[in-house]
Amino acid sequence: MIYEKQKRYIIPFDDVPTPRAEMPEISVDERRGNFAEVETGFSEQVAVNEAKRCLSCRRCLGCALCWAECGPEAIDFAIPDEELNLEFDDVLITRGQDNAFYPISSKLGFGTYADVITDLQFERMLSPTGPTDGLVVSPLNGDVPRRLAIIKGNPGKDVDGGLSSLVLGVNESIIALDRVDGLEVVLVAPLSQEFNEKFLSEAEQVSGLRIVNGTPDSVEKTAEAIPLTLCYTANGHEQKEAFDLIVVLTTPKLPPELVTLSKKLEVEIS
Repeated sequence: MIYEKQKRYIIPFDDVPTPRAEMPEISVDERRGNFAEVETGFSEQVAVNEAKRCLSCRRCLGCALCWAECGPEAIDFAIPDEELNLEFDDVLITRGQDNAFYPISSKLGFGTYADVITDLQFERMLSPTGPTDGLVVSPLNGDVPRRLAIIKGNPGKDVDGGLSSLVLGVNESIIALDRVDGLEVVLVAPLSQEFNEKFLSEAEQVSGLRIVNGTPDSVEKTAEAIPLTLCYTANGHEQKEAFDLIVVLTTPKLPPELVTLSKKLEVEIS
């Protein structure tokens, strides 16, 4: 049956070759106690197939409905098909929005304890438009933490010696300290020489922040209701401290499609 939409008549098509793809989502159980994206997105092949399906009605009636639905009026029916060969002096490849990172050791508790989160999740939490409206709370019980640890998850994987990761940890600490009165933050990570020379003296002046040049070993918890125990090695000695929330600094990893693109363009991506 023909129906009307915005003063235009639409003809339904009953012979679409394939149904619309359904957006994959994580299960309800997987959504509890974390900030994981619910919709996981289409794979490249599914996205391509969906685009082909969308263009498969094969019956352009010249009704200009697509043009009417396009707010910017970006559709121009008079443009002929052509092939363009473009030359550029430089090609800039970005990482995109995948936020892929190297796997975190299971000993650090990420994926096991709800109150162990990544720096990306903590960044979303600190955002005024994030899931907690900028409030620093434990995903486990919603309580405001009194002691927060920020630890390095993949020492040795960073191409810059962990400098960018350390700077992010300090910046997130400053924001958290500004949001929570009386908060104590401890940053535990191997400190690179560049960080020591450029940022350490200034970072040590941040009130409420203690920086430890050490290696996180494990995160333990004997009962759900008690704080987390962070085990780390500093100056050759094993240390243990209790925290209400632990943030793991991740090491970014290039998505496979960018690796493939870099090979095609013969461009090395660091």
